Amino acid sequence: MTALLPGPSAGSTGPVPAAGPPRADCVADTAGGLTFDLAGLDGLADRPTGGAALLLRPRERGTDAVPLPLTPAGVGRLRAALPRTVPLPEGHWDAWLRLPGSPDRRLAPGAHHLGPLTAARAADAAAGRVVARLPYATRGGRLSLRSWLRAPHAEALGLSAGPGRLTVTGRLYGAAVTAHAYGEIRALDAPGPACRVPVTPTPEPDHPPTEGTPFTLTLLHTDLAADGRSRTWSLWLRPAGETGPEARLARLLGPGGVTTAPTPHPPLALPGPRGPLHAAPLYTPSHDLTFRLSPAVPPPRRG
Repeated sequence: MTALLPGPSAGSTGPVPAAGPPRADCVADTAGGLTFDLAGLDGLADRPTGGAALLLRPRERGTDAVPLPLTPAGVGRLRAALPRTVPLPEGHWDAWLRLPGSPDRRLAPGAHHLGPLTAARAADAAAGRVVARLPYATRGGRLSLRSWLRAPHAEALGLSAGPGRLTVTGRLYGAAVTAHAYGEIRALDAPGPACRVPVTPTPEPDHPPTEGTPFTLTLLHTDLAADGRSRTWSLWLRPAGETGPEARLARLLGPGGVTTAPTPHPPLALPGPRGPLHAAPLYTPSHDLTFRLSPAVPPPRRG
């Protein structure tokens, strides 16, 4: 995702140039909802708006588009609302303007005020899930929306290195870490079965259930670097074993929530059967934790 850049103010009432897409300003509220304001639509906001909508089209197949009705919101302005209670499956959604009697038009991002989204994350965690929506500008300068909908959710908190192993600490929301729990590392860039890794709950006296269950996931060097080849691993938690739900480790509730990119962990050096490996813990654009392994580059010779 490309970071949003401030655009024209929602108070602008001039006509939209024919060659450019209309812009939508976006304001977040403390409940996790989003409001989109459009202005200067060639006088449309001064006429009846029946059938006008901000249309969210999913990029993933098999999911229906979500129309958000546009209603007058002052002189020359139309507004659409996306409350957090409106279901929006996880994925990327492109924003379009639908006007009666006109072809749908792609929207561009305007001015965005997303700070209140951070306040909604505590309620998400207490409910045992993550419901978050983040508007962003695509590389082509168009408005899109990234939606997260995860229950249960495994929040990645920290990473530490020890002899022969890496330990990831986290907190699970929406499920309990049982005696049958285990973790999995799955190769994103190569076929093959997942590799199981041990998971243990981390007891905390008098810990409120609404704040999640702490856990540790142990990654052995021998598992990460089994064949010594370059790999990108995703991390998953199976809190109830094979028959229960699964949760991908991600950083969605940290400082800034989904409005800022998670801080990457320092790279690590691992021994491999074909030589030393460089292990880089990274977060994807969707804030999922991954490990990227590659052969370590030997230092240049001196002299």
